[in-house]
Amino acid sequence: MRWIAFAIILYLVAVLQTAVAPLLALHGVWPDFIVITAVYFALVAKPADARLACWIVGLTADLLTLSFEGYSNVGIRAISLGLTAVFIVRVRDFFFRESVWSQLFFTFGTKLVVDVVVGLHMLYLVGEMNRFTELFSLAVYQAVYTAALAPYGHWLLRQLRGPLGVGATPRWT
Repeated sequence: MRWIAFAIILYLVAVLQTAVAPLLALHGVWPDFIVITAVYFALVAKPADARLACWIVGLTADLLTLSFEGYSNVGIRAISLGLTAVFIVRVRDFFFRESVWSQLFFTFGTKLVVDVVVGLHMLYLVGEMNRFTELFSLAVYQAVYTAALAPYGHWLLRQLRGPLGVGATPRWT
C-alpha cells in the first residue's frame, strides 16, 4: 500500500467528515465517512496493511473529537477500529468483498460496535450508564445511515486503487 496516498485520502475524508457530514445530518444522525474508509481498507488491503490502516483511521477519528465533557477519548476509536479490522481480516475470505451486501453488513456492524464501545466508555466516565438505551438507538440509526452510504464510498475508493497501491480482491474460480 502506498502510505502517502493513503494519508492524502485520509486527510480528505477527515475534511469531508467535519465539513460535509453535518450538512447531511438527519434529525441529529450523521453519516460516518471515517468508518466507511476503514471498512474499505479492512476488506481490500493486505492483512498487515489493513490492520495498521484501520488503526490510523481510528486515531484520526479520535483526533477529530478530542474530548467529551472534559474527558479525553483519544485512543478508544483507534483500538475499536483496529480490533474490528482484525475480525474483518479474519472473516473476509468467506465473503464476496466487493459485494454491496458485504459492504453494507461490515459497515453497519463496524459503525454499531465502534459507537457502542465509545458511547459506553463516555457514559461510564460521566457516570450516566442509565442512558444506554438512548445511546444504543442513536448508534443503530447512525449505523444504518452510514451503511446506506457505504456502497458509494467503496465505489469512490475503488476508483483510487491504483494510486493507493491496493490490488484487486481475489475472486473464486
